[in-house]
Amino acid sequence: MRNGMVSDRLNDMRLVLFLTALMTAPVAAAQDYQSAPAVNARRAGDGGEAYASMDVRAPPAAVWSVLADCSQARRYMARLISCRILERGEGWEVREHRVRGWPLRPALRNVSRLDFTPNRLLTFAAIEGDWTRSYGEWRLTPIDGGHGTRVEYRLDAALAGGLPPSLSQASLIDTVRRTLVALRRESERARTQASAASTGAGSQN
Repeated sequence: MRNGMVSDRLNDMRLVLFLTALMTAPVAAAQDYQSAPAVNARRAGDGGEAYASMDVRAPPAAVWSVLADCSQARRYMARLISCRILERGEGWEVREHRVRGWPLRPALRNVSRLDFTPNRLLTFAAIEGDWTRSYGEWRLTPIDGGHGTRVEYRLDAALAGGLPPSLSQASLIDTVRRTLVALRRESERARTQASAASTGAGSQN
């Protein structure tokens, strides 16, 4: 009788623990491949800050193949004139970006160090150029069983001499949103190309 009571209590405890685990387990947010990127951006002193996120219908490797490739940067970075690698080491690069400005300053130069955690994280920080500060990150998180990617972007930047008055909060949001939309398009194109190449290689075998 006593053993039966102990067994019942153990079963009750296991049930409570199981239910507690279910209630406290993190719930993964459903992917949303159709919505426009969510963007928060604002002018901050002589510069601006931004945070943005979106879901991409492509695995992190496909997004990374676009994001980390200097030669493809003009395909998704709004206002970019050129991207050039000045130095390179294991897990890092120093890049020079030239960006379209405005009539009084038609071209701006930004030299940054980029640090890579492939398929997961790209951080950047300005080391010279027309920006008094420019740092942030691109973070990739697999979703949808690895078939998709949640992309998060953060930026804190300030320009020597300040941003022009015409560059409003609305225009900052628009620039960031256009950049993410273009990154999504190029990443999904990269996914399609990789899938076609894999299918072609399989048919040859």
